Amino acid sequence: MQSMTLPQSWRKLLLTVHVGAGVSVLGADLVLLALGMASVGGADPVTIYPAATLIATWLVAPLALVALASGLALGLLTSWGLFTYWWVTIKLAIVVVLTGAVLFVLVPALGATADAVTGPTPRLLGAGERLPLLIAPATASTLLAVALALAVFKPGWRLRSSGTAGARSSSGI
Repeated sequence: MQSMTLPQSWRKLLLTVHVGAGVSVLGADLVLLALGMASVGGADPVTIYPAATLIATWLVAPLALVALASGLALGLLTSWGLFTYWWVTIKLAIVVVLTGAVLFVLVPALGATADAVTGPTPRLLGAGERLPLLIAPATASTLLAVALALAVFKPGWRLRSSGTAGARSSSGI
């Protein structure tokens, strides 16, 4: 399938949105990691979990969707493609998995935990219940850093030939 080509100004705008959203997700994830470290360190869950829920719901989830949509658009509307270069495909897989995890696991789990610790009969959280808020953002931040490194270094190995010759510019996705 031949990819469509965006005018350079639109491609740069879309690339700016994509990079901005991706780096913002990483930053918000680091905030969740800090909250997770505080939680494991014994901070008050009544403070930690409602804050983490707000960050996941109002920052991480929408930014992850923007990063995913803009990445898909860049792959489909530029010559990079989604399945031509392995680094693009790996980035796509990372963003799809993490976006799904945020929407279908993280936000609901944080909301349920926030409700449990702030409800009419608040319950205490054991160390094992506090650990996921540390592990999940640590894992996500590591995967996002890998995606960022792939985008910067753009290893040239191809999954398949795109049918086009010539070198890629360093200003692509």
